[in-house]
Parts: sequence; C-alpha cells; structure tokens
Amino acid sequence: MLSVGRIMEGTFGLIRERFMAVLIWIAIYLAANVAMMLAMGPMFATALDPTASANPAELLATIGPVYLLGFVVSLVGIVLYTGAMRAVLRPDAAGIGFLRVGMDELRVLGLLLLFAIAALIGLVGSMMLIMVVGAGISMGGDSPVVGGLLMLLFMLALFPLLIFLTVRMSLAFPLTLHRRKLVLGEAWRLSRGRFWTLFGAALVVSVIGMVMSLMVSTLTMGSFFFDMMQAAGDPEAARRAVEAQSGGFGQMGPMVIVYAVGNAITGGLWIALSGGSIATAAKLLVADTDDDAEAVFG
Repeated sequence: MLSVGRIMEGTFGLIRERFMAVLIWIAIYLAANVAMMLAMGPMFATALDPTASANPAELLATIGPVYLLGFVVSLVGIVLYTGAMRAVLRPDAAGIGFLRVGMDELRVLGLLLLFAIAALIGLVGSMMLIMVVGAGISMGGDSPVVGGLLMLLFMLALFPLLIFLTVRMSLAFPLTLHRRKLVLGEAWRLSRGRFWTLFGAALVVSVIGMVMSLMVSTLTMGSFFFDMMQAAGDPEAARRAVEAQSGGFGQMGPMVIVYAVGNAITGGLWIALSGGSIATAAKLLVADTDDDAEAVFG
C-alpha cells in the first residue's frame, strides 16, 4: 500500500545507496552555480550604473548571455532530474551518475513544455473568466466592494485547483521515463484516490528543501538581510547594501564560495529528494498493477 512513509523510505534510500551519484549531481549543480554567479556579476554592475539606460545595446549585451546561460542551466536541471528518477526506476542503468542526454530527457522536456502550455492556456482562460465575471457584477449594479471580494475569492479558488492538478499529474514524469513514451492518462488513473498521500510526500520534500535553503541563505546572506532591515526608510543606505551584495557575486570571495557550495549541496539533494520521491511513488504503484514489474525494476 502506498504511504508517505514508504515514499520517503525509498527517497532516502536513493541518497544512501546512490551517494556517489548524488555527489556527481551536486558537483554539476556547483559548476552551474559558479557559472551563473560569474555571468550575473557584470549584469548587476550594469544595472546599478545610472548611465546604463542610455545605452540599450550595452545593457542587452550584458543581460543576453545571462538569459542564455539560464536556459542551458535549466536543461541541465532536466537532465539531473531525469537521472534521479532513472536511479530509482532503472537501478541497473549505465552512465555516470545515471545521467544521459537522449530520448528520455527529450520526452521529459516535451512533457514539461506541454504542461507549461496547458498552464498558460488555463491562466489566460481564468483571467478572461475573471474579467467577464467582474464586468457582469459591474453591469448588475452591485457594490464594487462585493464585486472585488467575489473576484478575489475566485482567484483564491484557483490556487488549490492548481495544486490538485499538479499532484494528480505529477506521476506523468516518472511514468514517461518508465514507459519510454509520453504518459498522461495512466498518471491520472494511478493517482486517483491517492492525492493526499502524494501531496503529503511532496509537502515533506518541500519543507526539507525550504529548511536547507533557509540555512544556506541565513549563513551567507544574513548580514545583507540585517543591513536591509537597518536601512528601512533610508533609500541611500539600502542602495549601498544592494551594491555591496551585488558586487560580491562577480568575485569569487570566501562568502561567495560558501554560498555556491551550500546552494549546490541544497540543489543536488533537492534533485534527489524531488525526483527520487515521485519516482518511488510511481515504482510502488506500478509494482501493484504490472505483472512484469519485478522483471522491470528488479
């Protein structure tokens, strides 16, 4: 029977049994972090330069590589996430750190783009519906306060709906990797009646990730947060604090190195936790429904 405990047991088992693979994910995450910080240094310097707005070409030349590098880092993240799922679903798979660049990663990318497009269409449709409802309330002559409250309640109702759909379709990623084809219907079917279990596991993973990120941020950026609190009501002091913090990202000083390493450890563990948990859930559910699951998973 699927439970939060069994999902987390498999997730932490991944970190324990595939520790070298997790170290490889952390190392790759560290390299991506260092590249991003070095690329963002000139961007911060240009953004803080009052004369930068006078030369849009220079600003674009500085920001453009950052967006390009961000896109590449996102693709690397997809490869790492797929590798974490592969470590659970195909424990005998070859490759350094269970990492590959092939059709599996392309299918996961395609599935992500499909969900992104669906989310965009849903967002646009929801906004249009909200506007229609708002216009109808206005034409009905009701109080603007009542109309605004109803629109706010409608928007708040979209948030739990988004969470529900995200959890119900979360199994699509590991199932797509397992079946070697895009899987939507099976993900919806297997998650039926198991929303709270999947949500509970995702919540545990999210809390762990938030705690790790908070620890790294407090250790490396605590002084900046303290300076910003002290600068409340003093724009000049706030500007100096932002300049000091931004300038450090372009220089590999001790604190920046600590931040990069801490963030890489957090990111690598997050990949293991998030990818491992959802892959473990899919593995347990498929094992209950497929006669050949033992032959597939071992």
